[in-house]
Amino acid sequence: MTESGQHVRVGALYAITMDVNDLETCAKFWSQVLGADILYQNDKYLRLGQKGARPTLLLQKVPEPHKVKNRVHIDLDVPDLDAAVSRVQELGGNKLRELNEYGIKWAVMTDPDGNEFCLVQHSK
Repeated sequence: MTESGQHVRVGALYAITMDVNDLETCAKFWSQVLGADILYQNDKYLRLGQKGARPTLLLQKVPEPHKVKNRVHIDLDVPDLDAAVSRVQELGGNKLRELNEYGIKWAVMTDPDGNEFCLVQHSK
């Protein structure tokens, strides 16, 4: 912290990185869910986002399968939770559970590789 009480940051959020087994399937899923473009791709990495915008989503191909609950996950703000859940399921995702707390409704979802994320609908 500086003398003025401001925090001095170490860095800026550049990307959220997600381990996946099937790079192509997950790239198709996440590009449609996020309405994002493929900005970069090689045999191990694929970056999704909007040109010049940060953060991006970096998919990283790994050999080991997803085994336990994610410690960090993505929350996506949606205007209609039921419609968003249906669309994600059409794209190959799965719903684990739905919750309603503090005036907020959300659904815990997984992508085709089992990575967890939430669809969140704030009070109307």
